[in-house]
Amino acid sequence: MLLYIYNYEYLSSFLRCKKDFDKIIIHTDREILPKCNTFDSQISGNHVFVDPCQRIIKYLKLMQNGSYNKIDGCRYLNFYINEQVNSTYRNPSTEVPYKTFIETFISNYSELNICKDNLKIIPKEIMSNMKKIYDMYIKLDKVINATDLKKDNICSKIDECYETYMSFQNKCKNGSENELCNALENFRNFYLVNSQRVMRCTDDTKFPSFKVAQEYTSDQDDSPNPSYSQHQPGQDDPARSLEISDSLVEDASGLNSSNSKTATAISTTLLLFPTLFTLYKFTPLGSFIRPYIQRNQKVQYNANDEMLQLYLPNYKPQDNIVKEQLNVLYHS
Repeated sequence: MLLYIYNYEYLSSFLRCKKDFDKIIIHTDREILPKCNTFDSQISGNHVFVDPCQRIIKYLKLMQNGSYNKIDGCRYLNFYINEQVNSTYRNPSTEVPYKTFIETFISNYSELNICKDNLKIIPKEIMSNMKKIYDMYIKLDKVINATDLKKDNICSKIDECYETYMSFQNKCKNGSENELCNALENFRNFYLVNSQRVMRCTDDTKFPSFKVAQEYTSDQDDSPNPSYSQHQPGQDDPARSLEISDSLVEDASGLNSSNSKTATAISTTLLLFPTLFTLYKFTPLGSFIRPYIQRNQKVQYNANDEMLQLYLPNYKPQDNIVKEQLNVLYHS
């Protein structure tokens, strides 16, 4: 049974997968093309899925060769299939067409089963949001890697990203779109990590964090704050360097606090002893305490005398024995 499972946070790994996917060249392949023609005739009959079918098969072969992480590749492949189904079928729900696509494809090319754990339908509304964020990654990547900023008005893509980013602000304010807002935070961190390259175009564009507003709303509702950027194995996200920096700052702050407490304790101890001595020696408090101290000392002295009395009787005979032994040796 297909489940409505979607994860915005995986979008940060899609950019790398797309670059590999775009390298695939479609041509007449005697092994692949017949399978894709059969597949297309079974679900559409108008050849719209012939090229996507060939790309999927070639992409699966790349994953089988171990070129990169299989989990990231399968997630991207599921996104691509959902995108193809949504663009072909305009009805509000694409659950049936998606299920037909997957089952028919596997019946013709069983290698797709390696991604069976990641093949889930994505509702159209969620898919629309994912495509917008994914498109921001693509545009920003073009700015980062551009060698000629004047070509194709490349710097305008930053303004386009900002406009798309800000369109999600209201959704994050009400605290009901936690995954979506975390994905936006991931993109914002990606932007900050590459800020030196972006500043070639502008240094004025700032992407505000929606995560603060989201966490505030969660606190008001007495609900736990959403976890941020749950990174999956194999996922390469440059924004993680910012999280590490934040944790180092927190550790340094904790160390400074601990050192401050230790210094305070030592200072208090050094001041305490002179104060107690002054009170004892030069104030009425000393005359009040002194009789108790003298009484305790007298008790201790008496106890020591009793212990000596116990040991002295045993000690004297031993001394006499030694003397007698010496006298015997002397007369002999």
